[in-house]
Amino acid sequence: MKDSKLLQLLYNNPSVGMEQLMNQYAGLVYTVIKGKLSESYFVSSDIEDCMADVFSEFYTELHKYDPKVSSIKSYLCVLARNHAIDIARKRERQQWDVSLDDGESSLQITDDIAIDSELEAEELRREVFSNIKALGEPDSSIILRKFYFGQSSKEIADALKLSVSNVDTRTSRALSKLKKLYGGK
Repeated sequence: MKDSKLLQLLYNNPSVGMEQLMNQYAGLVYTVIKGKLSESYFVSSDIEDCMADVFSEFYTELHKYDPKVSSIKSYLCVLARNHAIDIARKRERQQWDVSLDDGESSLQITDDIAIDSELEAEELRREVFSNIKALGEPDSSIILRKFYFGQSSKEIADALKLSVSNVDTRTSRALSKLKKLYGGK
């Protein structure tokens, strides 16, 4: 959808406009954010929060957007980059923060079990994401849109210019491939 029509939709019917905006640009925003937050200490919730912040700011500050200056695509990329950098800086500062209580350090390290399970979970997430990317296009996009962004088969079909039955068939086949990789789990 062209920027002018998308802006008109955002002003006239905000919920439908935001849905269209996210359908059209969620993958791009995700890629920009993921590129900035690729370090091992960032978790998927950081990326999800950042994505939510980007789309939220775009909508709440819509009156500041000037289509003569940039396209919606460029504007969202800048917002995504800036929000991701802010999160990275915040995380870096938190890494070195130590709170003091009565002159003694109250920094506590959780037990090894909690740390190990968190690392294992992050490693598994990376492995799953890597295997999803290995499915190739459009299967990887379909899986990410369906299970990460929560889009319906119809929304995915519209965005990727496929039929709904094709999306459902590809989803089923992709899930079967992933199940085989993980021993049927």
